[in-house]
Amino acid sequence: MHGETPPTMPRTVGVLTTDAALVVQSWDAWLEQHSGISASTAVGTPLPALVPDLAERKLLPRFEQVVSQGVVVVLTPLFHHYLLRCPPASPSRHFDTMQQHVTIAPLRIDEQIVGTIVTVEDMTARLDRERDLTAQLQSPDATARLQAAEALATAKEHESALLIDALADAQWRVRRTAVSGLAARAGADAVADILRAMREEHRDLALLNSALQVLALTDVDVVGPLIDFLEDPDTDLRIYAALALAEHTDPRAAAALIAALDDPDQNVRFHAIEALGKLRAAAAIEPLLSIAVSGDFFLAFAAIDALRAIGDARVAPGLVPLLADDMLRDTAAEALGALGDEEVIAPLLALLDAPDAPVTVVVQALAALYRRYDRLYDDGRRIAAQVSARLTPTARQAMLAALDTATPDELRALVVVLGWLEGPAVERALARLLGQPTVRLALIEALVRFGAGVVDALIEQLAAEDAETRAAAVVALGRIGDARVVPELIEVLETDPDLAVVAADALAKIGDHRAFEALLRHLGDPDVAARQAVISALHSLGHPDLEQRITALLHDPDPLIRESALRIAGYFGYDACAVTIVTAVEDRDERVQQAAIEALAYLDNPRCLPLLLHVLRHEMPNLRAAAARALGHMDEPEALAALLGALDDPQPWVRYFATRSLGQRARPDTLEPLIRVLERDTAGQVRIAAAEALGQIGGEQAAQSLTPLTAASDADLVRATLHALGQTRHPAALPPLLAALRGADPSQRAAAVDAVALHGGMGAVPALQWVAAADHDVEMQQAAITALSRVQTSEATAALIELLIDPQRREAVRAALARKGARIVDDLQRGLAHPHPAVRATVVEILARIKLPAVREPIAGALDDVDPAVRIAAVTALGRIGHQHAARKLNDLAYADPEADVRRAARTLLGR
Repeated sequence: MHGETPPTMPRTVGVLTTDAALVVQSWDAWLEQHSGISASTAVGTPLPALVPDLAERKLLPRFEQVVSQGVVVVLTPLFHHYLLRCPPASPSRHFDTMQQHVTIAPLRIDEQIVGTIVTVEDMTARLDRERDLTAQLQSPDATARLQAAEALATAKEHESALLIDALADAQWRVRRTAVSGLAARAGADAVADILRAMREEHRDLALLNSALQVLALTDVDVVGPLIDFLEDPDTDLRIYAALALAEHTDPRAAAALIAALDDPDQNVRFHAIEALGKLRAAAAIEPLLSIAVSGDFFLAFAAIDALRAIGDARVAPGLVPLLADDMLRDTAAEALGALGDEEVIAPLLALLDAPDAPVTVVVQALAALYRRYDRLYDDGRRIAAQVSARLTPTARQAMLAALDTATPDELRALVVVLGWLEGPAVERALARLLGQPTVRLALIEALVRFGAGVVDALIEQLAAEDAETRAAAVVALGRIGDARVVPELIEVLETDPDLAVVAADALAKIGDHRAFEALLRHLGDPDVAARQAVISALHSLGHPDLEQRITALLHDPDPLIRESALRIAGYFGYDACAVTIVTAVEDRDERVQQAAIEALAYLDNPRCLPLLLHVLRHEMPNLRAAAARALGHMDEPEALAALLGALDDPQPWVRYFATRSLGQRARPDTLEPLIRVLERDTAGQVRIAAAEALGQIGGEQAAQSLTPLTAASDADLVRATLHALGQTRHPAALPPLLAALRGADPSQRAAAVDAVALHGGMGAVPALQWVAAADHDVEMQQAAITALSRVQTSEATAALIELLIDPQRREAVRAALARKGARIVDDLQRGLAHPHPAVRATVVEILARIKLPAVREPIAGALDDVDPAVRIAAVTALGRIGHQHAARKLNDLAYADPEADVRRAARTLLGR
């Protein structure tokens, strides 16, 4: 009612004031009510007279300290229980006296302390709750403990100390709940409690691990306190501080960890090294390289791993000498594969000529180097060519011998590297490995590169006992495309039913007319996939007799052959078959009828449309569904009217195909009936088809109709709706898509990312950039980066360039920009002016991958960059695309650059 005061929560705080002599000057109504002392009695009375045990409980000096020193003193219920002895305001399960939180602050006038102001807060109910929850958290029943943690995590004013206790619970669900509760409200006080818990109880591993999770999730600044922990006398606490700092990209963290590389304790130094690698701290490169070559093996391994994680190619020459150290050789080789360039090939290959050659280690490094060049520069063949040219017969034999004892990972690398070589021994060895499932795809790629030379070895594998080996050999032969193998593939088609599909596909790729008769004989294969493969192969073969033979097969007694023949006749629209196709609508076999109905859509015959309309009205559900599919290819008004009528068909799949057919037409005048289907149909697949159809039609009405479905309970429908909203490209569709980006369901957020990219409207690019930069889910970050690569605007390219700042995302962003290719050269060049040197260096690498004449000048211009890493990137890039036009600049760098790494890179390029 108007004029009424809304109800309020009961007060839990009283206030009093005193003068400097602690004589009470004011006493509020709350204190009157709960202490039983009236204001008229209290005012003018010295506080020690009102509270007789003030001195006995040693509280009087606290008041005197406030007056004399001007400090604020807090009396907590944990230690002092109360200031004024009062009964609880409401019945208490644990206390017979009100538990009070008391704050005593100085009262000033013109900077002079004239007395005190005291607040008394009733904490009894809260402490009752704490004791109850504490007991519940200590219960042997895990469910009870979990319920207590959940209650604390969701409370508006939860007790962080109790949640911190729950971090050490034996049950992982309790710990996870405590982590999420603390992280959700991690204010400065809560984080301070966590840090204190780390300091006091860091030997409790469950507590430590959970506390570290909270620190990683919180937005409160904890870097300063953690840096302080790095100076703590306790070695374990310094180690744990290094672990926690690894989760923070704050520059102060890297600087403190670099300082910790001089810690007197080796374990602290070890964890500081690991943390610097996790942070990808470029500033740590020099000290880490010094540790790597120091001879301290315990730390050297960690330092090499950290350098590999940081990913700066400049360290590769410094790691090459470690290949001579038996203890560090394997780790150094792995790092060189991840960081090196062509210059590391020779020292790696030199290891293969030793009697005890570490074959698999070297091969894995070479394979990694190849993959990196292929991914970053689309130039893996450069590595392959150099390895092939420099490999000695001894090294080649050692690699072949290693095939017999290699693990699956080692075998994959051996297959990649051996695939660069030539010769019958290599070809036969690889062909025999087709039975190995872990390397089969890589083997096929390698064998296809060998071409005709490996055909005989593959034909031998067609007799292998293992069906997967035979199938892989067939696939490889088809991709090689040598017509000599057609008889062997026909025999496989005829005699090996398990390989009919791959054999038909291989014959289709080769395209030799000798396969024609064999393929025709398999049009009646009982396996659906085999029949479809044979039909596709006959489509590809283009045999001149196909129409004549198919016309005859339309009358074959085998219904499977008639069905296949109808699908081929319909695909090619053979006019000579029109009458037979129309007649086949009445075939005694339902599959043949369906094939005939679907073929009608491709015929130029006046009988087709009336026949389809008849089928849609009168026939069995499967045939009506086939007619709905076929009518989607016809433009006549009668077809449209029939499809609209089919939206009310009693069979869901008929409605589904009618809806899809209407979506293919994308006619605005079908919006209203499709919206009704979306809102009212009871079949999920039909509603999904309606959402897709509205997306194809587009417009504001479609966007508004789709928006409510983003909150539907059907996850598949929500994903389809999000895609449809993106497809509309209407401004009204963007707000619900942006809201979905922040949803809880990962699959729906991923769908929203794709939909926002498809929409591409104003605000889409910043939203995707935010997801790529800030989302905690790595898969979502990657999805957003991929989505940005599909948006064809300068804004999207600029957003990707900006994301190169983050070393954690740089690799994925670099690949995304490279996929955009030549069309973004101008936008990429603007990235050469970015203030961050790592961005400029990465842009140089991407420009080199594009390999257009237009990129040579901007790359050459980067030779003048103020940052040595950018100059090195430019030197490396010119080595790939040609450097003659920049020879003078390179010569200047080779002899006059202030950085030794730049001089070395330039001299190496000029010498090459």
